Amino acid sequence: MIYIRKIGSVNAQEGEELDVKAAWKAVSPKMIRRTDRFIQLSLLGAYEAIGDSALDKNTALYMASGQGNLAVFKRLRDQRYINKQPPKPVDFINSLSNTAGFYVAQFFDLYGKNLNVSRQGLVVENTLLLAQVDLELGKEEQILLGGVDELQEPVSFTKRTLGVSDETLLGEGSNWMLLSAQEQGSLASVDVIKKQMNITGVKEYLQGVNSASKLAFGQRCSKEVIDEILDGDAIERSLYHVPCGFYETAALYTLNRFIKEGEGELLFIDNFGDSFRLIKVNLL
Repeated sequence: MIYIRKIGSVNAQEGEELDVKAAWKAVSPKMIRRTDRFIQLSLLGAYEAIGDSALDKNTALYMASGQGNLAVFKRLRDQRYINKQPPKPVDFINSLSNTAGFYVAQFFDLYGKNLNVSRQGLVVENTLLLAQVDLELGKEEQILLGGVDELQEPVSFTKRTLGVSDETLLGEGSNWMLLSAQEQGSLASVDVIKKQMNITGVKEYLQGVNSASKLAFGQRCSKEVIDEILDGDAIERSLYHVPCGFYETAALYTLNRFIKEGEGELLFIDNFGDSFRLIKVNLL
């Protein structure tokens, strides 16, 4: 079990306009040169969590993303294959997997580990699990963890690459939390169940869960899967994922919103295919 000290979120649904550059100017006079929208979105979400607070320089930074900075790869593609030109140096540098994390660490003056995790499905759960293990083993004392995904155009193509239906409303977000192994001064505790389960294992696990707990599901959990898991169970289902369009790291939005608005304990269930992961959050 580890603890959440600070949280912050920036979230937008498909059809909403999120002017990241203008939002950044509104919160910080310090402009970050040579950045693109994905990096600026990362900075904005992290600032929502940390603000002007000074963090220990040894704080590690773990960043999750379902797609990574796809926009920069599109620009590199166009420069190379359409415009027949070499890539712009700034775009080439920003294509590195942990460039956004570098800029966040630079802004907050952090010199700890800088880890980037990008994958489709359960990326938040696996990044949180890495952070939890490192904190529990004493490898890190404090971790700034964020999940960032930018909505890519055209939306119809993005939906196909994500494997969601045409009716699914997409979104984008930058959601962050400051994690610690120490309870003092924390908002909540968080425990990522280390065992990955199938749906039978999830149902068996729920038999031992306090009925006062609230239940939330990840966006990849289908109605059929949710109905099978609940199956008349008395556990209350929360809707802390609403309003939020689909993006891979939206699980952090749900957790942050529960911490901000909820009470008691939340059990978050997410899946990718036949694999399920569970996260427990208790407000302090």
